Amino acid sequence: MNALVVDDDALNRELLRRMLARLGWQVDEARSGRSAIASCGKARYDMVFVDVLMPGLDGLATTRAIRNLYSQAGFLPCILAVTGSFCDTATAELFDGVLSKPFVLEELSASISAAPQSRDRRQGT
Repeated sequence: MNALVVDDDALNRELLRRMLARLGWQVDEARSGRSAIASCGKARYDMVFVDVLMPGLDGLATTRAIRNLYSQAGFLPCILAVTGSFCDTATAELFDGVLSKPFVLEELSASISAAPQSRDRRQGT
């Protein structure tokens, strides 16, 4: 399974990458929304972890762009919000799950288990 971690904070990316690696994931990192979209244009990720509050292209715009990019190929990605702030209902509905910072390995694992896994299915099927 491969994942993309999108966060403007290098320490947050590193911590999440290490936790995911302990759970057996292959992990790529992106430090901005624009670099995340570029990465998604080159690879298909089973899960994308997106920081909600980032400068420039925030997590909401990044998530919409990733969903649009993948939907053109008929792929429905699983995207989890990673945030240290409150997610209102409208924001949370954009994502397949919300992981609140700070979190421990067990909470990450539970969030992954609760989220719809790698939904590589053709639209309409």
